Amino acid sequence: MKATWLWLLGATAVLGGAIVPLALGGRDALAAASHVSPTAGAELIGLALASAIARAIKLRLLALRLGQRVGVARALITSLASDAAFQATPAGAGGYPATVFLLRRGGVPMPAGVAMCAADQALDTLFFVLALPLACAFDLGDAVPESWHAFAWVPAAAVALAALLIVGAWRSHRRWWPRLRRAVLRVRWLRQRRTRLRAFRNHFLDDIARLRRGSPLVTLALACAVAAQWTARYAALWLALAALGHPLHFGLVFVAQSVALHAAQWTGVPGGVGGGDVALAGALSPWAPLAVLGPALLLWRLTTFHAVLLAGAVAFACDRRRIEPAMIATAET
Repeated sequence: MKATWLWLLGATAVLGGAIVPLALGGRDALAAASHVSPTAGAELIGLALASAIARAIKLRLLALRLGQRVGVARALITSLASDAAFQATPAGAGGYPATVFLLRRGGVPMPAGVAMCAADQALDTLFFVLALPLACAFDLGDAVPESWHAFAWVPAAAVALAALLIVGAWRSHRRWWPRLRRAVLRVRWLRQRRTRLRAFRNHFLDDIARLRRGSPLVTLALACAVAAQWTARYAALWLALAALGHPLHFGLVFVAQSVALHAAQWTGVPGGVGGGDVALAGALSPWAPLAVLGPALLLWRLTTFHAVLLAGAVAFACDRRRIEPAMIATAET
C-alpha cells in the first residue's frame, strides 16, 4: 500500500509539473512554449546536461580525494540517476541513498559513499551561502524594491546558521554523544550489530578527515564544479524567459528560485511541484506577466524536472554492476 501511494504521488507530481504552469499561463501558455526556437530548446537541454556533468565531475573529484576509483561512466550514471531520485521523492529524500547505492555498485565502500554525500551537501550549502548574498548585492536589478535587498539575505543567513549549528554540534559531541549512544544501544537490533556500526563510524570519520585535506588544486576544481552545477540548473528559467522575449536579471531569477524551491520542498511533493511554481509566479509577477511566466515555467519544469526523470531512468536502465557484492563487502570491512 505504501509503494502504491508513492507511485501515485510521483505520477501526480509529473502531471502537476506540466498542468500547474499551464494553469498559471492560461490557454495560450502551451502555444507560447511551442513557439520557442529550436536553438533555445537545445540550449535548455545543454544546461540540464551541463549540470549533470558538473555533478559527475564533483563526485569523481571527491572519490579521487578518498583514493577511490570512479570511472566516467559510473560518475555520470550516478549523477543522472541520483538527480532523478532527488526529483522523484518527497523533499528529495531519495537522492543521497541513491547516490550511495550507485557508488557502491561501482565498488565504492558504503562509508566512503556516505562521506562523499556529506561533502556533496556541505559544498552545495556553502555555494548558496556565498551566492545568495552576492546575487542580492549585485544583480537584483534597479526595479527591485529596497525591501528585497534586505530580506533576500534571510535565506543565506538561515543556511549559514544551520551550518554553524551543525559545526557546533559536532565540536560539542563529547558532551551529548555518550547519552545518545546509551539510548541508541537500548535497541536490541542495534546492540547486535554494534561491531559493524562501530567499524562503519570509524571508516566514515576517517573518510571525512581525508576529504577535508588534499590538494588546493582539487579544492578549486570542486568549487568550480559546484558553481557550474547550480548555475546551469538555475539558469534554465532565466533562459526560458529570455527565449520568450522577456529577459530578467539573472540574480533576481536565481534568488527567487532559491527561496521558492527550498520552501516548496517542505510541502513534501516531489520536486516542489505546485508550490514552487506558484511561489515563483508570485515572486516574479511584478516584472513579468503570467502570460509569459506560464510558458517559461513550463519550459523550466520540462528541463529541470521531466527531462531529469527521463535521463535518470535511462541511466539506471543502462547501469551494469561490475563489482561483485562479496568484493564490496570485503572492502567495507
